[in-house]
Amino acid sequence: MATPDELDTDVRFTLNGRPFTLNALAVAARLRGRTPEPIHTHWVSVDGVRFPVKQALEIALQVDRASFTSQSALGCFRRLGLVTSEFSRLPGRPARRGTRTPWVGVDEAGAAFASLVAFLRRSPLTDGIGALEHALVSADAHRAREVAHDAGLTEELLRSALIVRRDVGRVSDVIHATVIALALPAVLEEGERVVQRPSLGPGNDPARTFDLETNMRVAEFKVAVWSGGDMMRKRGLVADLVHLAMNNRGRRPELWAVGEEPAYFLRTSASPVGELLARSSPHLQRQFAHRYGTAAITLRDFVSRHAGHVQLCDITEVVPEVAEALS
Repeated sequence: MATPDELDTDVRFTLNGRPFTLNALAVAARLRGRTPEPIHTHWVSVDGVRFPVKQALEIALQVDRASFTSQSALGCFRRLGLVTSEFSRLPGRPARRGTRTPWVGVDEAGAAFASLVAFLRRSPLTDGIGALEHALVSADAHRAREVAHDAGLTEELLRSALIVRRDVGRVSDVIHATVIALALPAVLEEGERVVQRPSLGPGNDPARTFDLETNMRVAEFKVAVWSGGDMMRKRGLVADLVHLAMNNRGRRPELWAVGEEPAYFLRTSASPVGELLARSSPHLQRQFAHRYGTAAITLRDFVSRHAGHVQLCDITEVVPEVAEALS
């Protein structure tokens, strides 16, 4: 509990990307005369009255409670020295190794996502981290705390990121599956049928060597949007191209990617194919060497000599919603 002198001490914190300053006396003044709502889990005691933490912080800051989580509100009040319910683990007790982020409700998850997006939109993350690294040079404990706070790296942001990671950690898999499912009605031709269970999840298994197999085509889909160097994405794209180029099943091979940049890279890059396949499976590397030899060949030459029959297709032409990610 805070001492009388600490009650009027202002505390700075960031909530959902916005900076705030608050003290315990201001909280008490704004809640005075208010009727507490029913308490479900977490509470804060103000002048001997227990309030749900989200109701209390909404009133104290005059912000919509949907924009923050109860854990964030709890952390704010504890920093002000107010008596609250406990966190999910006792303060000061180290979390057990392997403890997972607890599940939260949909509203809490939505607030956590909004907080994370607000932080990420402040500035490019790489630039922000670079500036933070320089600012921490020669910093003592007090200065390190200030630098982290000014950069928006707060306990609330960490909790939000952990919640988002748990809930949407497989969002890329959702996008991959949805794009293929939406593309099928647009790409399947008259008389064409899917003959093998599509590979909608990450990777391929031995029985499903392509994302899509029909009686007319085999296809791989790369749904990631390129944003910079993208070396890992380029390696994956080349691996799929080589895999399709070696297809001898008599069906049309297609490589689907987002926008024009992937196809431009494949047709113009002077990087050796062997180097781009260096992190691919040993099986694919052996197949490549057996089929095309071990002599170095540039990617653009490989495309023109050996992979010209692989059709390079733009996903945005059949699933226009993906084009929004390029704008």
